[in-house]
Amino acid sequence: MDKETWLLWMLADSQLPTGGFVASAGLEAAVQGGLVHENAAEGDKDSFTRFIHDSTSNQAQFALPVCSQVHDTVLKSLTLSDADANAEVEASQDTHDKALENAIQELRRIDAYHHSMLASNKVAMRASIAQGGGLLSLFNRGYALAGFMEDRHGQLCVKIAKRLQRLSRLGEMRGHWATMFGFVCVALGISCAHMQQLFLFQFVRQIFSAAIRLNLVGPLRAQMLSCDTQKLVDTLLRRYSHRRIECETSEDLFGESAVYTEPVLELFQGMHDRLYSRIFNS
Repeated sequence: MDKETWLLWMLADSQLPTGGFVASAGLEAAVQGGLVHENAAEGDKDSFTRFIHDSTSNQAQFALPVCSQVHDTVLKSLTLSDADANAEVEASQDTHDKALENAIQELRRIDAYHHSMLASNKVAMRASIAQGGGLLSLFNRGYALAGFMEDRHGQLCVKIAKRLQRLSRLGEMRGHWATMFGFVCVALGISCAHMQQLFLFQFVRQIFSAAIRLNLVGPLRAQMLSCDTQKLVDTLLRRYSHRRIECETSEDLFGESAVYTEPVLELFQGMHDRLYSRIFNS
């Protein structure tokens, strides 16, 4: 088994300690608000599947471009740094520091852009920052210590991760989930295509996990629906995997950049803090 496949299985583990189990992606508020009906298997078979479709489609157009942009940006910085080191020119400390600083500044810029897009939904913002911080801590305290991270690529990523965590603690960077997910994947050597697949898979799994805990569907029906959702995810990846958060031409700004496509779901998710009783934090 190759290293990338092994790491993909590790990152796909439902026990990954990033705090994802405390988030329902707005499903709990949607249930209490009447958008998704309880006992969906019998009462309204369409409301829950419609929520899955709309939420996943929104995620593919809103957060996935951020992940992809981070992956491209960090990979480019690392590639330029490696090229300098392999050009039979002694890799100076200045070159190394420049690659490090460029990657960090780009990550901060992308993260700030994503933060501004989440500004209207403090519930989603809170969940994104909490999960992003959890993933960054996992990398620094776990993956960064692995033997395969001892090469030049790995050590540069470890330095970037430590700086990012320090900036987050100082309040100079938020460290959102999409930003940190893209960074961790490129740091571990996971391709952009596999990262995109994993990102949407984890989002869908989060919804089904929340639905089971809310007693909306049973574990068996959740498995069946999860199988059927594969076609949806595959279609979304074909349509939107090329999107990044910025475009070269202004004509493509709204067609090819990150966009929020489900304002109704955003409104329901924003109601979460007003629920009288709740299981999830967001």
